[in-house]
Amino acid sequence: MVRPLVLRVSPISFSKPRPASPGSFSDLAGQDAGMASSTILTVVVSPRAEALQTLEPLVRQAMPSETLASAADASEALSFFEQARYLGRTAAIFLLDYRGVGVDDLTTCVLELRQALRDAELLILVEATDSPALAACLKVAGSTERMTFLTAPMEPLLVVRTLRAVAERQRTGAHSKRALRDSTEVIKGLELQIQELRTRLDIAKHAARHDHLTGGLNRTGFVEELTARLARNRQMQNVIMVDLDRFKAVNDTLGHAAGDELVRKICTGMAGVLPNGAILARLGGDEFGIVVEALTDVGMNELCNKVLKVASQCRIIAGHEVQVSASIGVARQGSTHSEVELLRQADLALYAAKREGRNRYRVFDNDLDEVTQYRLTIENGLERALNSGQFKMVYQPIVKADTRAILGYEALVRWDSPDYGSIPPDQFIPIAEETGLILDIGDWIAREALRDCRKWNLPYVSINLSSRQFLRHNVGERILRYAADAHVDPRRIQIELTETAIIDDVERASYNLGVLRDAGVRVALDDFGTGYSSLVYLKQFAIDCIKIDKSFVDNITRERQSAVIVASVAKLAESLGMSVIAEGVETEDQRTILIASGCGMLQGFHFGRPTPAGELIPGHMDDPKV
Repeated sequence: MVRPLVLRVSPISFSKPRPASPGSFSDLAGQDAGMASSTILTVVVSPRAEALQTLEPLVRQAMPSETLASAADASEALSFFEQARYLGRTAAIFLLDYRGVGVDDLTTCVLELRQALRDAELLILVEATDSPALAACLKVAGSTERMTFLTAPMEPLLVVRTLRAVAERQRTGAHSKRALRDSTEVIKGLELQIQELRTRLDIAKHAARHDHLTGGLNRTGFVEELTARLARNRQMQNVIMVDLDRFKAVNDTLGHAAGDELVRKICTGMAGVLPNGAILARLGGDEFGIVVEALTDVGMNELCNKVLKVASQCRIIAGHEVQVSASIGVARQGSTHSEVELLRQADLALYAAKREGRNRYRVFDNDLDEVTQYRLTIENGLERALNSGQFKMVYQPIVKADTRAILGYEALVRWDSPDYGSIPPDQFIPIAEETGLILDIGDWIAREALRDCRKWNLPYVSINLSSRQFLRHNVGERILRYAADAHVDPRRIQIELTETAIIDDVERASYNLGVLRDAGVRVALDDFGTGYSSLVYLKQFAIDCIKIDKSFVDNITRERQSAVIVASVAKLAESLGMSVIAEGVETEDQRTILIASGCGMLQGFHFGRPTPAGELIPGHMDDPKV
């Protein structure tokens, strides 16, 4: 709200009358005519109404007999001055408060006022840390003459004294002794505030380069230090990137305060194993950066293993035992002096370590760069493949172990690229997960599988859902809608999930499983035995079927331990009312042992390779295909 102009003299009406606001004089009409000695117009200029409310009382205290007005910008302020000039107010003081508004608006106001009134006094309020505002005002004004700055937080007494000094200067046209004394006080105050400003700037600079959680360097400080080391051309630098594995589960289950405590403890532990002169920084979240000089391969191996050991220690966090691991990527300087290239290489090595199983380190090499380029090619081709029909569906039979009767089929996707030929699913599915394209590809797979189930009258079809797909808020409803579109009874659908899909968001997993189970969809836990929380979630969720991972089946004829594990899982499933499917069966000997171990259903090349729906042979698999 813009305040009305208030003249404390004889009644006058301006061309732009406005209603009075609380705490200001109501209007010129009715003012005390005894104030005719007033010679100065003081205008408070600010686009912020709260600034006007704060400053007007100070102006009245400093100059009770002078004329006061308030304006939103320079144009309005100059308009008031032109009208006040007819009353004999030949001098003007403009009190500007543009804090929190923007430097450009402030400098525009200063420029307009200075160009129109060279002799007017400008009193400008700025933030103590806003040195750009001071510099910009001086630049547009061209001189500090008749320009005074006050820095916030402001002392009311200092404002009052400064206004009186400026008014005195306006009245006499020269610096009186009193004005000089007041100015000296102002200068002393400004010197103190300048010193405070420098202190605040130092604090701001420190905060810009340091992490608030650990107190060490942040990403900005880390990159600056690395750049400086490379520029000095000292010993060869090694960049190590560290990322905690499954840290999100700590935040989700124990809260962010617990996650912060874990980060602090791990950071402290890593600092304790680094050599002298190393740089350690928290780059954000659960990611850390390290720079060390001139390490041999043996020294690098020892250091990375120490960091892995520190990260994987069991710690008490928020009253709970918490244990995570870390993945590490290493880049050696070599011939490059570019911090950007070193960081890129370390990042690539880090993600390679995660893909290879986590809780390990990987050193960047040229082969990894080629792999990255290949991955980028796949990433760029996925969407084109989906839109141009390059994906195909194949189906592998799931059979009754003793009779070989076909009970259903697992739906599997294949990609035949016109540029690169057949690309294995274990190469493009993880990339689709990372990029988010798995959502669109997964929808396509579900629709195709259900259409084929209807078209070829398959007993049932088993559809894999990735973690990212399953944690969609409406995945259950989507699957049921696709089933309705294809006219497939939900009881002819089985959904295969990994343990990760469940533990990443237990609450959403519970909801989605409930939607599917209520409609009659069966749920199978895939790759059972390769995770770390299977028994917990078997008990918590209504799982229909356990799929024993191929890694156990591969060794079942050679290792007694694998046979014991399979038999134990089958017994566990039976006690919980669940069925068991053993995957990856390739020989008759494996089939025999699996039957003896209690596995009721089998799947693998021994019974049939993945085949297009139109080429499937219904009934029994009497002639094993090896």
